[in-house]
Amino acid sequence: MSAFGVALPWSLPLTLVIYGVVVAAALWIYRDAKARGSRYAALWALSTLVFTILPVLAYLYLHRDAGPAP
Repeated sequence: MSAFGVALPWSLPLTLVIYGVVVAAALWIYRDAKARGSRYAALWALSTLVFTILPVLAYLYLHRDAGPAP
């Protein structure tokens, strides 16, 4: 793969996919927290962007009994 005539490492597409998944998870958590009326929706999303998997697991654990957002 090359961009502007410069060869890119094979791991770049994989890295972009991983970052895309993290951003999608942050957006999902933000929207879900907003739908539930959380005052900390932006904090959940920001922590997901910074710490990746730990906030996702914590969010899922803390909201496991709440059911789907209205």
